Amino acid sequence: MSLFLVAPSALGQAPPGGAGLSYTRGPGAEGCPDEQALRDVVAAQLGGTDPFVDGGGRQVEVVLAREGRRFLGEIALYDAGGRRLGGQELTSPSCGALVEDVGTALAIALRPARAARAPAPPPPASSEPAPLEATCPPAPEASPRAPAPAPPCPPCHPAAPARPAERPGPSLAWPRLQVGLGALLADGIAPAPAVGFSASVGARWEAFSLSLEGGWHLPVATEPYRGRIYGVSWVGGAVVPCGHVAWFFGCGLVTAGRVRHFGMLNVVREAWWPHAGLGLRGGVEVPFSYHLAARLTGELVANLVRPTLHLHGGQSFSVAGTSKAGVLHIVASF
Repeated sequence: MSLFLVAPSALGQAPPGGAGLSYTRGPGAEGCPDEQALRDVVAAQLGGTDPFVDGGGRQVEVVLAREGRRFLGEIALYDAGGRRLGGQELTSPSCGALVEDVGTALAIALRPARAARAPAPPPPASSEPAPLEATCPPAPEASPRAPAPAPPCPPCHPAAPARPAERPGPSLAWPRLQVGLGALLADGIAPAPAVGFSASVGARWEAFSLSLEGGWHLPVATEPYRGRIYGVSWVGGAVVPCGHVAWFFGCGLVTAGRVRHFGMLNVVREAWWPHAGLGLRGGVEVPFSYHLAARLTGELVANLVRPTLHLHGGQSFSVAGTSKAGVLHIVASF
């Protein structure tokens, strides 16, 4: 049953007190906008007034869920006794766009009730005299000598008042700021796998993101060579554009930094060498809430600039042709 067919008449007869709202983000939709975002969409299209109140005469239930690659929004309207009056289902590939569609549908359905509860204010006083209403002259009394009276003038229909322009709801297409912090495990830069730390900041749209990342690999010791041990570490950053589908994403990345070679035992030496590479990344981002998520990624980088430490006697330590890394981030969205 369509919400648009049932809700206007039902809500139009609702007692004062507004409508209650129940908002649920089901499986797969945990990262969708929260209840306040939906209220903002509805209020913006009703002149800035939030029509939802606790203990309202009617109850509106909204449930968001994920079905395959699309998001599903179910709207149901109940009367004060719990009887279902109507409902509607909406789908969208974008969770943010779905919340806008649900808010628009609710604004249309709730507008009659709002109009019934809040009568229009009287027009402002004006010093100009009010225009005379068109009236029909009274019919003269019948007289045998008088000619037949003219037919009455047609009824006058006043022009309908101009409808105020509606304000569009807030756009959810603007990017959200995302900040991430986590740990990494890398292989290919140093002679052995290295652990380190990573941080990121970027912008996230519904299906695209762009971030800047920085990382630091803790020093890894080389094998002893002639009684000497060297340390190798890396520090640098990357530009990472990504495409997103539900929880999954794929990225390209451009990375640049510096590799540090330094003496750890019986060596007095330190050198910094430039490093650069191009790579691919894939991963999954699992939302805990609309503002917090865990992101697990794996990446493969082709090292285009490969620094090498040359030692006396022909021994050398060089960055591998390709390097790999796994990163676990905790990401906050604003």
